[in-house]
Order: sequence, then C-alpha cells, then structure tokens
Amino acid sequence: MDTKAFGQLPLPIQGQVRVLLEDAGLSGDEGAEERLAGLWLEKFRLFSAQCAALGMEELPSMQADDARAAIFLSYSGSLITLGPKRGKDRWLEYASIKMRTDVPELVRSDKTNLAAEASVDKVALFEGSALKRSSSLYRIAVCPAGLSPDEQERRVREATVYLTNGFIKLNKSLSLEGADDVDQFTTKAIINYVAKKNGVTQVLARALIDDYLSMIETGLLLGERVSVGKLGGASLRYQAARKARLVKNLKTGEDLLVPAKPAAMVPKFSFSQSVKEKCSSVDPSLIGQGDDEDELED
Repeated sequence: MDTKAFGQLPLPIQGQVRVLLEDAGLSGDEGAEERLAGLWLEKFRLFSAQCAALGMEELPSMQADDARAAIFLSYSGSLITLGPKRGKDRWLEYASIKMRTDVPELVRSDKTNLAAEASVDKVALFEGSALKRSSSLYRIAVCPAGLSPDEQERRVREATVYLTNGFIKLNKSLSLEGADDVDQFTTKAIINYVAKKNGVTQVLARALIDDYLSMIETGLLLGERVSVGKLGGASLRYQAARKARLVKNLKTGEDLLVPAKPAAMVPKFSFSQSVKEKCSSVDPSLIGQGDDEDELED
C-alpha cells in the first residue's frame, strides 16, 4: 500500500493536483504535492464522517426516481445537494469551492430532477436546472428510507453548510499563495453566504439577520429566556457583587489584580445537548487546540 498521500488519491484527482501545482508554479515540488494530496484526503474523510453522523448512507448509485435527499461529492471537489422529491420535483444546490474564496460559487434550482441514474465514477445528468451535468462523482450519500421529507431536508441542509465551510477552512490551511487570505466567518462573509444560499440579495439577508439578532437581544433585555434554534438559549441571571482579587498567570507566574465588580444582571448562554455532543467529538488537533491549561488561576 502506498504510504504517501498522493499515491492514495484516485487517478483523476492526481491529475487535478498536478494542474493546481503547475498553476501555482510548484511543479515537481513533492512537499507541496503531499500537502495538496493530504487536503483532498481530509475532504474525503470529512464528507464520510459528516454524512455518517447524520445517518446518511453512502451508495454506489442512485436511481433517477429515488425520492430521497442526497449529497454528491465530485472528483472536482464540488458538492451537489438534492432535496427530497416533493411531488414531481426537488431542489438542487451546486457548490463549487475554490482555493481562494470565503464563499462558494452556488447554483440553485427549485424544480430539478435526475435525468438518469447517478453512479460513482460517472457524470451525473440533471434536468430543469442551470446545472446540466456534473464532473465524475466520487461519493454518493443518501438519507435512509422512512424519514419524512422535512427531516431529510434538515439533514442535507446541515451537512451542506458544514461541508462547504469545512472545505473552505481546509483550503485555508494549504500553503499556496493566497489560500490563507480568506476571512471566512466575518459578518460580511456570513451574510454573503446566506444570501447566495437562499437566492436573496445581501441587503435582504443582512436585514433578516439583524432583525433576528435584535429579537433575541430584546427578549433577553425583557427578562425572557430566548431560544436560539439548535444552538441553545440565552437568558439573564443575577450576579452578586465581587470583591477585588488576585489571580495568577500560569505561564508567567505574575500576580494580576482583578478589580471589584458591583452586583448586576449578566447575560448567560446555555448550549443545547446536541451542540455539546458535536463539540465533544471534534478533534482538537484539527482546530489548533492542545492540552494547554487556562492562563489564569485564582
């Protein structure tokens, strides 16, 4: 078995890696080749792990009349999401994730169908969409039978948001010129993504997000516990007065004075059990976290 990342890639992707390196002026650079190959392998792992976490099944093919929601990963690194069929049609979203972008190029259609059976290693054909055909498919993941259309919709939407942004984050880790210049989770980038994903203007997306956040803030200030969707809930709690105290910086050993604080109402956020479970399964090495202790100690 080839122990190098590049040797583990399918031949079509090996060709794409060489083209990308040539465009970056790095032809023949084995180190860059291995880094880029490792990036592809991590995308494949991320796709399989996320689909498995949401109970989706990876299959070698999907019939054109299969009504289930699905996600295709192509050899080009693009994601194609198919919503569950409702009546005669289903929605499609195509996300092309470039090396130097904070938001993927998105194509969306609300009245689409597979024009023929979709199979791994073959192009997928569509009708009723601006996307008529994909590049060859590397993976096909579908929702299990028996799920309601609404639940299927929830799963593929969650998977698509996670994977598109996960792929962009992986691209940033690559040492190619411009790849780490992407500001992915700024307010501007989030609004841009939400606007593209839902087919609305950035002005409307910003207004909706601002109104949503204002409602949460208003409920909080009125003393209500406000649900923030699947993230959890926000509320106020009374915090008693605190005396001034000394804390120690564990790295320097220096004593620091924390000033006294008067009694006050303070905001509190409680994360949902679902979010806690997802966070506990994150590999710390993937986000640059280790076992460092807190810097301050009472």
